[in-house]
Amino acid sequence: MNPNKVIFDRRLIYRPFLERLNPVSVSVLESQDLIVTPLNDPRDPDQPPIHVSFANTVELTRGAQLALIGGIGSGKTTVLRLTRKVLDRHKDSINFFIDLANLTDINDLNFGAILAVIGLKLHKRLEEVDKLLPSVSLACKKLKKLASGKTEWEKQEDFFPDDTDIEAEIRSQEDGHCEDEQQRGVWVTTPGLLKPRFPALKRDVEEVRDLVLEIAKPLLESGAQITVLLDGLDRLIRPERFREFAEQDIRALRHSQISIIVVAPLLMWFDKSRFLQEYFDEVKHIPAAISNPEESNFLNQILIRRGAKELTDDTEIAQIAKFSGGVLRDLITLARISTEAAYRDDQDRIGPIHVQSAIRQLGKRYLVGLGISEKHLIRELSEKERFPSENPIAKELLVNRQVLEYVNKGRDLFAVHPALAEVLTDIP
Repeated sequence: MNPNKVIFDRRLIYRPFLERLNPVSVSVLESQDLIVTPLNDPRDPDQPPIHVSFANTVELTRGAQLALIGGIGSGKTTVLRLTRKVLDRHKDSINFFIDLANLTDINDLNFGAILAVIGLKLHKRLEEVDKLLPSVSLACKKLKKLASGKTEWEKQEDFFPDDTDIEAEIRSQEDGHCEDEQQRGVWVTTPGLLKPRFPALKRDVEEVRDLVLEIAKPLLESGAQITVLLDGLDRLIRPERFREFAEQDIRALRHSQISIIVVAPLLMWFDKSRFLQEYFDEVKHIPAAISNPEESNFLNQILIRRGAKELTDDTEIAQIAKFSGGVLRDLITLARISTEAAYRDDQDRIGPIHVQSAIRQLGKRYLVGLGISEKHLIRELSEKERFPSENPIAKELLVNRQVLEYVNKGRDLFAVHPALAEVLTDIP
């Protein structure tokens, strides 16, 4: 073997593109200017993009509570990051991006935990600017104990100081009254005529809220604009739990002058009770992006910004955009799979055959788990353009992105994911 022979390494062609396509973090996207900023609100072309609207609202109304909704891979995290970037233009702006899914198991989250995280973030900020007052340090110490839990030795008599018979105590509790109450009667609850709009805050939540406000006090008194951008709750297995956190942790900060922007589960958008619209000051929804390049080149520009034109033609870029269905995560996935296919074929460019292979591969992923009922709804949508979005099975198809929601002139439309539609004939 000639030691002076130059060996061609095709990895050097594709690896830089893949690293720009799917960087290790959103911060890399920002630092390398790889984010394509939307020009307007996807539901209303006459309005500014969501991140600008959100930033304007919290800049003018301290304590505003806003909700962002979108399906898997729709770009919600990017919107939060862009919002934070706009907010950072003011020197008195204090912004925290918190991804709860990276901190804890969100499906095992206790009420008050979100408040605790916010309080600890505020305390860290005060440490950085050397503004820790004794009252703030004490509040943080109590907050950490509540957040982490504690283990303490308790003497048995602490529980039953009068040597009360344990079995009798348990029986009396199960009966709903104690020995003293047996002599006076039992508790009887009569519902009031007026039902509260929201349930009362739990005692633990109130305690944590008070500690958070004590920690935030020096910042708020100095006129700071505090905004918490909360990601991760859209990944709750039981979306109805989002309502509970909104009624407890998030509502606890109402009127506190601490603004909240939270990502909500997609199913909340189709909730007929309109809880989000009733509860939050502003709600924004990210539908699937327009994937027709004749109407919008947004998706194409994402690929071009990351170097796609160096490796493939405009036709292939347009195909990837079209069959992504406007789902940003699928756009990235199709580009990546196409690149890997070209690399396996020892080709220096991504060709039509590689893109088509990637489309079918993605489509087959969406085929997985489709039962008879799901197939029926998909065929009804494909053939008759009928889709009962209030149907529980239909909602699952939306959450799984097998069916996508679009907006056309303010009207909600539904369509089978184009990659799935490409392989529908494979369904027996």
